[in-house]
Amino acid sequence: MKGVILAAGEGIRMQRVTYGAFPKELLPIGNVPTIRFPIEALRLVGISDILIVIAPQTKHGIIDGLQSGERFGVNICYVVQEKNEKGLTGLGQAILSTRNWIKENEDFVVACGDSILCDFSSTNPLDCLKPLLKVHLLMDAIATIVVYPTNLNPARFGIVKFRRLYGNEGILYGELENLVEKPSLEVAEACNLDGYYYIIAGYYAFKSKIFKYVEKTKPGVKDEVQITDAMALALANGEKVCAVVHGRNKGNDIFPFNYWDVGIPEEYNAANKRLLEANLEQLMSLG
Repeated sequence: MKGVILAAGEGIRMQRVTYGAFPKELLPIGNVPTIRFPIEALRLVGISDILIVIAPQTKHGIIDGLQSGERFGVNICYVVQEKNEKGLTGLGQAILSTRNWIKENEDFVVACGDSILCDFSSTNPLDCLKPLLKVHLLMDAIATIVVYPTNLNPARFGIVKFRRLYGNEGILYGELENLVEKPSLEVAEACNLDGYYYIIAGYYAFKSKIFKYVEKTKPGVKDEVQITDAMALALANGEKVCAVVHGRNKGNDIFPFNYWDVGIPEEYNAANKRLLEANLEQLMSLG
C-alpha cells in the first residue's frame, strides 16, 4: 500500500506567516516541519512508499528539505501537479495526478500535508491511522475517511452525515449517508449527530477506482475539483463510503482527540503551543 501526501496548495491563508516565500508544509510545529507529521503517521502504519504531490513553484523547497526520505525511514517520490488544459485545481485534482503511480486494484492512503492528528492518551500520540486502515479493510469501502467531532461552526470544512455510528474495540465508525463541502448552517444541522458535526480531517483511504469518480466530478468554486464531491458521487452510485471518528466514547459522550488544520494561522499557533511541550524528535523515533 502506498501513501500520498498533498502539498501543492498555494497556502494563501498562511502568507502572513510565510510571506509566500516557502511552502506552508515546511513551517515548524514544535521543532519539526509540519509535513513530518503525515509522513510519520504513514510510517507508523507500515507505509514506507510515499508520493508527495507538489506544485511547480514550491517543489525545490520541499524536495531540498525531505530529499529521498531515507532519514525518516521512508521512500519518497514526488509528483508535480501541473494545471491541466482546463486550469482545474483542488484536492480531487491533486489526488488524480497520482493515478499513474497507483496500481489497478491497489488501495492507498492520502494525507493533507498541513493536517495533524494526535492522540495523547496513546503510547505514541502520532500513531493515529491504524483505526482508519482497520475499518477500511473491514468495511471494504471505496473510501474511508478520518472525521473530527466538533461543536464549532463547520462552514469552512467538508462534513459527513453518518447512517449510524458503531463502536468496536474503542473505534467509532460507520457508513456515510452524505458528504458536503463547506455546508450552510442548515445543511450542517441536518448532519449533526449526538450534538456533534463531523468534519473531514484530511486523512483518507481509497480504492484505486476512486479515480474514475474524480474524473467525473464537476469543478466548483475557483475551478476546484473537491474530493468530497467525488466521494459523494461514488456514494450516489451505490459505492460504500465510511468514516472513522478521531476520538472515543466517554460514557454517553464522545471525547475528541487532537486535530489541527495548520494551513490556518490560528490553528498553526494552537498546534505550536500544544506540541512545543512534546518531545517530537523522540516520538518520531518510535515505531
